[in-house]
Amino acid sequence: MRVTFKELMDSLGVGYELSAYETCPWSVYDGEKAATCSAEVRMNHDGDEIEAEIQMMHDTPPESGAPIERKFYALYKPSADQKWEAKKVIALENDGEGVYDWATKAASFFHACVQALKMDQIPDFEALYEQEITSKEKYAGGRGGSSKAPKIKPQQLLDMKQGRGF
Repeated sequence: MRVTFKELMDSLGVGYELSAYETCPWSVYDGEKAATCSAEVRMNHDGDEIEAEIQMMHDTPPESGAPIERKFYALYKPSADQKWEAKKVIALENDGEGVYDWATKAASFFHACVQALKMDQIPDFEALYEQEITSKEKYAGGRGGSSKAPKIKPQQLLDMKQGRGF
């Protein structure tokens, strides 16, 4: 994933270009789960690093876990041609080893989590991971593609004018 700065901000769900020291945060508290989910995208003081992170903070930590869980972390830096690329990406403790186009899929996962937070919901991390990363893996679910174009009959095109379509 090598993209312009604007494309990076859009893929992370920010919607505008951050400047040095700036942060774009999202946060939701769920009283039933007694937990807060927060996500943020931040730029460092020199304007040459972007970090994206999602954390879950529990009011009462689970017996087997810490009060704060990191669900996502990514570090992006510009290359010599001013395209931004991922230097480190971890989603649900997975570093993407063996996953095709990991950085792009992980950014989609982060964006999906941000969309849930914008709807005032704590994301279902496992379901979103499955949706954005696992199910989009090449040949996942036995789906295959074909480069063959569909055959269209000229009389079918005439039917489109009458509202019937193909």
